[in-house]
Amino acid sequence: MKRLIPTIFMIIGVISIGFGGGHNAFAEEMSFSVEAKIPENQRDKTKTYFDLSVKPGEVEQLEVELKNNTDKEVTVLIHSNTAITNDNGVIDYGAEDPKLDSTLKYPFSKISKVEPEVKLEAKEVKTINVQVDVPTESFSGIILGGLHFTQKEDKAEGSKESGVQIENKFAYVVGVRLSENDDSVTPDLQLIDAKAGQRNYRNTVLGTLQNPTTRILGNITVTADVFAADNKETPIYHNKQENLNMAPNSSFDYGIPTANKPFRTGKYVLKMTAEAAGEKWEFEKEFEIKADEAKKFNDEAVELAEEQNDYMMYFIIGGSILLVVIIGLVIWMMRQRKKHLEELRRQEARKKAKRIRRKREQLNGSKKSTSEKK
Repeated sequence: MKRLIPTIFMIIGVISIGFGGGHNAFAEEMSFSVEAKIPENQRDKTKTYFDLSVKPGEVEQLEVELKNNTDKEVTVLIHSNTAITNDNGVIDYGAEDPKLDSTLKYPFSKISKVEPEVKLEAKEVKTINVQVDVPTESFSGIILGGLHFTQKEDKAEGSKESGVQIENKFAYVVGVRLSENDDSVTPDLQLIDAKAGQRNYRNTVLGTLQNPTTRILGNITVTADVFAADNKETPIYHNKQENLNMAPNSSFDYGIPTANKPFRTGKYVLKMTAEAAGEKWEFEKEFEIKADEAKKFNDEAVELAEEQNDYMMYFIIGGSILLVVIIGLVIWMMRQRKKHLEELRRQEARKKAKRIRRKREQLNGSKKSTSEKK
């Protein structure tokens, strides 16, 4: 966990995308930079994110230094975000208005206050304050969030040059971790839902995993199988992923791809095994795919043609086998008929030979009687 937390907390994303005239244009430098000013109650002052020891009911004033690296005015948008787990099993600090898990009591976005935007003059350095109101009720584990900084887009600037449009997006995230004590929190994991769904317009079975505890659950290995409800021996779909991470009191939809197969109406069972923090959890949940949702997802899904071609191939193969059987049956019937006709001819030949013998015998008998009379 000590190796995992620094990687999770200091996330710096930089994206620079250019379009136009077949040429890509990229910014040569980052417009602004961000640095957390580490306070006295920092647990480890070598860390570049906020890892603070706090007390119930106190107010923390976090300081972050912003620096404009350009010769032009820059406007920085600031958001205070609650850490969640995204659908890739990654702790995400960048979601501005995410759906929060029902077990989360103190979202970081609710207990912190930031200026929504700050203007920086050319080469200006400015320190901003972030107020954090620690809950009055004592808590174990951690409250996890992030301060998210992005450059405000200047659409007019991007359209000045005809034929070339440049859009620069810079994003920084400074993690914030609040804790009151070092009490250990027992790891737990729950499977709270299973359903049909989609990822990138591809049919996917979704199993909703929940971390209901106030601790990070890291390096999770998940193995999932989907069965027809009346056959729990042979899985229809299978998936396994490793190195997944979950934020405290968060949930996400673990996806089991269907290999571009269309959904079929019916009842199914999701069996899942998860391992993390020396623990192992086994889940089994039944769900149903109804006709209307199967049609909806199948109509919206991409790349189902291959599956349809597979079924057409099955029909062709089945039809070929049936044709071979029919041809074989016809040949067998023709041979049987031929044998029957040959047998009839032999019987007729035997009857004819028998009649000829009788006539000969009768003729010989008649000649013998005439000779005796003489």
